Amino acid sequence: MCVTAYDVSGGKGFVSQVLRCTLTFVDSNSPNDVYHTILKIPSMDSMNEAKEKSEFNMDNFEKANKKDKYIFMAEVHKFECDFYNNLTTIIDVPCPKVFQTREWIIKKQEGVIHMEDLTLRGKTIMYFENINLTQVKCVIRHLAHMHYKLLTVDPKIWKGKFLKNQEAMAAISQHADIMINPMIKSSKREGKNQRSKFLICFKE
Repeated sequence: MCVTAYDVSGGKGFVSQVLRCTLTFVDSNSPNDVYHTILKIPSMDSMNEAKEKSEFNMDNFEKANKKDKYIFMAEVHKFECDFYNNLTTIIDVPCPKVFQTREWIIKKQEGVIHMEDLTLRGKTIMYFENINLTQVKCVIRHLAHMHYKLLTVDPKIWKGKFLKNQEAMAAISQHADIMINPMIKSSKREGKNQRSKFLICFKE
């Protein structure tokens, strides 16, 4: 058996590296007899690269949150692991199948999420690509169903256990202007109206 892997995240995920792994069987009779799977590994590589190309100061972010950036990212990864391990079977909405998760313990073990490859069943929406009304209704329907399922199960399963990521978003929003301005400039949509619309969506 031969295993090959390449990074498919392309800088779109700032707190992880996403590897698409292909397993080819040496005794296979068909070139289509291969198995694809995904490894999502928490990483600061994309964040550090973006830092070099923008005005965002990660050191100031650490001071504002009184927390080391690696500890912060490890907590975000743990939240995602907990979500897949504990909530996906309850919320009953489309989610990638996750086979194994491992927490990121700084200086002890690398974290990873081993999940289903959605290349043939899904699509990544680009930054300024719109979705149609039917797709919007579909998303809203799934969100409503997810909240219904959570509100009708024993609250001990989830209540108070997933707050750190909310706190993380609140912390990041304090630095929204520093991150958004370079993005709008590079998108060639720079302008007062576009910027105000973007900020409203981000803060909501």
